[in-house]
Formats: sequence, structure tokens, C-alpha cells
Amino acid sequence: MRSAIAMIRARWIAARSYRLRMIFSVASLLVSIVPLYFVANALQPIMAEKIAAEGGQYFGFLVVGMTTYLLLPVAVNALANEVGAGISTGVLEAILGTRSRLPGIFAGMIGFDLLWTGLRACIMLVTAWILGAAILWSQIGTALLILALIVLAYLPFGLIGSAMVIAFRTTGPLPQGVLTISALLGGVYYPTQVIPSWIESVSAFVPLTYGLRALRHTILEGLPLTAVLPDLGVLCVFVVVLMGVGAISIRGALAYARRAGTLSHY
Repeated sequence: MRSAIAMIRARWIAARSYRLRMIFSVASLLVSIVPLYFVANALQPIMAEKIAAEGGQYFGFLVVGMTTYLLLPVAVNALANEVGAGISTGVLEAILGTRSRLPGIFAGMIGFDLLWTGLRACIMLVTAWILGAAILWSQIGTALLILALIVLAYLPFGLIGSAMVIAFRTTGPLPQGVLTISALLGGVYYPTQVIPSWIESVSAFVPLTYGLRALRHTILEGLPLTAVLPDLGVLCVFVVVLMGVGAISIRGALAYARRAGTLSHY
């Protein structure tokens, strides 16, 4: 844990030296909220009935989906990017040679990106609330728990992508495929029940489907945690199964790279 905290702190110190970039990162989110507000209000009469079970307000529905989706590219891409950079510079081999455990190393690699993106998502959510999104802040504790499960369900794709970088020096289409399918079939912009029936069944295999539905039920409708336990149960199954696959993938890739002597060869 100390190694992860130290790595996150180092990333924070480096990021602070690029203050203008951080300001622009937040400003771009704030600017995007305004057109989203007008578009959502224009579509409200059309969408109200379709999202009646998930808050009924399309602006709030959209904002919850988009702020959650902000975290997914970090969970899926950040670790693979850091591993690739570490291989090309020789840093990864040096870090793996320390006494730090693998989970702590990986947590340190992506911890700052997750925290920073989480802060940006929070700023976006507060701005939307000021503009009129019906966010129930009394449910924020439950919402954070659900968000954590969503991120944990997508982190294994980052592990698999990192394993591919270690073994093959590329993630291939995996990250973009996961993100695209999640955006289109996970209920980010519209409820999954409006998806054509011939493809709607695919959404049952998308972790975001269950996470967003549970999140909207709690933070937009005020339902207690017990009311969304079925969705959270499925989400936990995704976490356990995918984490197992991710752990096996990354350990297998590291073992292969050590045998082949390619851990520091890009």
C-alpha cells in the first residue's frame, strides 16, 4: 500500500507542474454540460416515458451515464499505457525488481488517473445539479459503492490489455471494443430496453448495464441499497470472474516475458 501511495504522490507532483492542462481538463467538462442541458431538455418529452423507471428526467439520466463512463477509459486503458511506457523506458523492470507486491505496483500506476478522473466526474455532476439535474445527494454513499464495483468490473480488461502489451507489445482492438460496446449497449445515453431486440440480449453481458441501472435507481430515484441487490449481485459476479481472468493473464504474460528475457525490450 505504501508503494502505491508513493507512486500516486509522485504522479500528483508531476501533474501539478502542468496546471494549465489540468484547468483545461476541467473547463472542457464544464463547457460540455451546457449543450447537454439543452439537448436533454429538448428530448425530455420523447424520453420521459422510456426512462420513467430510472428517474424520469433525461438530463439527470444522461449526466449519470456520462460521468460514470468517464471512469471507464481509465480503468481499461491506463494500466496498459503505463506498462507500455514502463517497458520502453526500462522503469517497469526496475519496479518489478523491488520488494513491492504486484497489486500495489499496479494500483500506484493507475491510482492518480482514477482519482483525478473521479474528481472531474464529481465536478461535472455538481455542475449538472446546479443546472437542475435531480441528483439525490443523500444517496451519495450508495452511489460511490456502485461506482467502485463498476470500476472493479472494468479493471480486469486493463489487466488483460497489459498482459497483451507485455507479451505482444500491443493491446489490439480490445480496449476500444470494450469501451464502444459498453457505450452503445450499457445504457449510457439511452435505456437498454430501447435497443433493438435482436441485439438487446448482448447488453446482458455488459457490466455497465447493471451498474448504471443500479446507480440511477439510487441516486435519481432514491431507492435503498436492498432494492438494487440483484443488479449488484450480477455486477459482483462480473468482478470475481473477470478479475480471475485478468490475474491469470498478467501473471502468465510476466512469466513468459521473464523466460524470454523481453521484459525491457520494446
